Amino acid sequence: MSTYLIVSICIGLLLDFLLGDPRGMPHIVRLVGWLSEVFEKLATRLLGRSVLGGLLLWLLVAAVVVNVYWFVASWLGSWSAWARIAFDGLIVFQCVAYRDLVRHVLAVKDALGRSLEEGRSRVSWIVGRDTDRMQEDDVCRAAVESGAENLSDAVIAPLFWGALLGPLGFLIYRISNTMDAIVGHRTERYEKVGKVSARIDDALNFIPARLCCLAILPFKLIAQAPRLREDANLHPSFNAGWPEAAMAKTLGVVIGGRMYEGGKLVQTKEMNKGARQPNRDDIRRLTEVMGRAYLKVLALAALYWGAMALFSA
Repeated sequence: MSTYLIVSICIGLLLDFLLGDPRGMPHIVRLVGWLSEVFEKLATRLLGRSVLGGLLLWLLVAAVVVNVYWFVASWLGSWSAWARIAFDGLIVFQCVAYRDLVRHVLAVKDALGRSLEEGRSRVSWIVGRDTDRMQEDDVCRAAVESGAENLSDAVIAPLFWGALLGPLGFLIYRISNTMDAIVGHRTERYEKVGKVSARIDDALNFIPARLCCLAILPFKLIAQAPRLREDANLHPSFNAGWPEAAMAKTLGVVIGGRMYEGGKLVQTKEMNKGARQPNRDDIRRLTEVMGRAYLKVLALAALYWGAMALFSA
């Protein structure tokens, strides 16, 4: 990878760390959302609400976004190398969400400190389950689960693909992850047409989820990583289970169990069963673990870039 690309990645990661989500400006997620709405009508009109229709939908959205990126990046690069670096840095900035993830998780802790009702309201920002009947340990458990899963999805996975492919890797991963969030649902409308988006996202998260698991674990627990398979397999997602199982083990808490969805009580399988329920202080500890995991993966990326530079010299 060229020095220019590495500099642009560093700029984007630094902007994310300092500023968080760039609200109020044109954003890749909004562009993918708008294109998904437009091309869903076209794809389903041509191929119906089928798996092939879903494949066409994904390809159309990805093709437009990637080609727009290449056109703008090439044009800026022909004008000024630094303009291209700035543009690529902006792409990276919009594809990683570490600062906002930490902000949202800590907001749950602060809200709980004021009242259970505020804690319920705030955790609803980061989870899709019902929150109106949550007790304090339910709120804390939801925050821990969401923090662990989104550390993989919103931070480690884009960084992994960006380290390998540069800003284009960040962009392709963000397209995939956003498409999965929009159409990758097991509902009558999206069961077939969203299958391709869900499977592509699963594939792109396979290695990062397991890397995130290793990064979450303290060095003294790394050897126990294979033993987490049993807990990880309890999760409906074969990717999300790994970072959640690692976080439960690292914090010494249980996650999973009682939750409400659609007004009904659902009893999910527990990870790290027999441990204590998480509390407000564990939310603070969660963000500390997230920060250390992020630094570990950044260090790995830097080592990879250094090795590639040596071999290409």
